[in-house]
Amino acid sequence: MENLNKAKQLVQEAEAVVVVAGNGLAKVEGLDLLGQADFERDFPSIVQKYDVHSVGYALDQHIPSWSEKWQLWSSLIQKYSFDYRPSSTLKNLLQLISHRQYFVATSAFGHFFETAGFNENRIFNAFGDWTKAQCASGINHGLSNIQTAAEKIIAAKPGTDLAKLVPKCEVCGQPLEIHLPLNDHFYPDTVANSRFRWFLTGNEEKKTVFLELGVDETSPQLREPIEHLVAEYPQWSYVAADYPQETLLPEIQERSAGTNADTVSLINNLVTE
Repeated sequence: MENLNKAKQLVQEAEAVVVVAGNGLAKVEGLDLLGQADFERDFPSIVQKYDVHSVGYALDQHIPSWSEKWQLWSSLIQKYSFDYRPSSTLKNLLQLISHRQYFVATSAFGHFFETAGFNENRIFNAFGDWTKAQCASGINHGLSNIQTAAEKIIAAKPGTDLAKLVPKCEVCGQPLEIHLPLNDHFYPDTVANSRFRWFLTGNEEKKTVFLELGVDETSPQLREPIEHLVAEYPQWSYVAADYPQETLLPEIQERSAGTNADTVSLINNLVTE
């Protein structure tokens, strides 16, 4: 309880908030990257055809045909992103930080923060956003929204030549692929990354709290560099869900709060008067 009170105080006193959200947050929003039971229930045809039993393994599946790839991708994205409705947890998080300067850095690629009403210019999807696509040529031709293309593929009647529905790059005509680091073609969103860096630079002298939510074994790259970054600036602090105090870097422990509360419990505690 002491650390929860400390976490609340750090957030309340902060002039700026950086949300560091991992795939555990995506799980709260309905996308369990490694969960098998729900996947097998919702996608029996994919399980039978490819012998994959989770979203993560489905995305890693090597499929040579572009039409088959897009059938698979469209089904997953429709379920977890286009049909998605924000949870009360994400709504509470927005309520908590909306009156402050904030930025979101996340490995959760399901477009959850955007759909929940967070400022799209204050979000960096570090591992991509699968509601967007990039050119499969290996050349960075920018990102395209894919909802219309995906919906056409899902709505296609039996016998439709799906190859004609595969979205193409407007620059070179090559097929598009979803914006995830599935191969060497992945290009991070450099514009959003630059915005994030400028945000950090602009808040170096301000009380800034980094709020870690749902960083787990599927997104470890988020934690260590952020902790070391916090250590460089004495005005910065760190608050984490599911992360005991003693596991924080020693040099930031006095100005930070690691808690045993899960993401939902921590957010609920922070918004409670």
